[in-house]
Amino acid sequence: MVFPRDGVLTERSYLQQMAGWGGLLSLAAVLWFLLSLLQFPASALLGSMIAGIVFGINGSGMAMPRPLYRLAQGFAGVFIARSMTPDVLIDAMAYWPLLILVTALTLIVSFAAGWGINRLGKVPALPAILGSLPGMSGAMVVIALERGIDGRVVALMQYARLASVILAVSLISHFGAGEASIELLSPEAGPESPLFPLLISAAIACLGIPLGRLTFIPAASMLVPLIIGSVLEASGSFHIVLLDEAIGLTFAIIGLEIGLKFTKATLIKVIGYVPVILVSCVALNLAGLLLGGLLMLFLPVDPLTAFLATAPGSIETVALVAVASHAQVPIVLTFQTVRLFVVVLLGPYIMEQLAKLPIWHRVSEEEL
Repeated sequence: MVFPRDGVLTERSYLQQMAGWGGLLSLAAVLWFLLSLLQFPASALLGSMIAGIVFGINGSGMAMPRPLYRLAQGFAGVFIARSMTPDVLIDAMAYWPLLILVTALTLIVSFAAGWGINRLGKVPALPAILGSLPGMSGAMVVIALERGIDGRVVALMQYARLASVILAVSLISHFGAGEASIELLSPEAGPESPLFPLLISAAIACLGIPLGRLTFIPAASMLVPLIIGSVLEASGSFHIVLLDEAIGLTFAIIGLEIGLKFTKATLIKVIGYVPVILVSCVALNLAGLLLGGLLMLFLPVDPLTAFLATAPGSIETVALVAVASHAQVPIVLTFQTVRLFVVVLLGPYIMEQLAKLPIWHRVSEEEL
């Protein structure tokens, strides 16, 4: 019997790996394109996640390179920081007591939803809480992965809620805003963006690669660029500029990181959580409607603006609908931005403190 030489085996293994990555990236690109044609928010992230799941459950054994993933985290942090404009700060100072009240009530409702999912669906406490937090979906998944929390469950909860919010705000904008139509809006000019702020924004994001080695700062790859970018943006001295392509690739990498962690066994387990997660989505949207009604008692806003300001969805999705449906965009962005920063910066700490209480059904994530 003739055995192939080690060099032949190595070359064949290398070619198989390249073929696998080529297939994965091709499938992700096709799904990204199809979802974007449907004008589905977070199409890059969702398309890549689905592609990763397909390859993950087939036992590909692939994983995202750590430096590339940390770079994506840095860009995600800078992307979030872009929302912290001077106008948002001025509006926030004008009615800060109401902002604090609405944000606190939203967090209470979210933690209650996480508790219900834990008790009824037997989802582990930390994924249940983090998956219920109403922040940017990609940011919540990044935080989960960095803290060793099951990102698959968090992703399922976040994107199920995202889909439910899109449906809810679309229906409300249709019936509450007349002929308003939802168009695909680009937050930046892309190729026309000035080169200098583009390079500075990218440099801040690149800090995520070395910062990822810091263990004493949770999710340092994302949070430190987020804080630096927020200070610069809020000061009015610098405006963050990111190409749409960079944003898309950022969330595509995060989506692949999530999807490749799925296996056949974990997929079967996570699917079992779907019914209770859907119930929680309905409950969170109803809570958003109630909080929107509360907002209307104190501010002269229309029902659509009130709901968009309190909707438990990602800020980019809500902002898209707010602009397209001619809602009062500054108020919507102020409430959504303040809540986003509270959730990203303080939510994980509050989550860990609440998880220590003896009210949770103790489920080990090892069972997933």
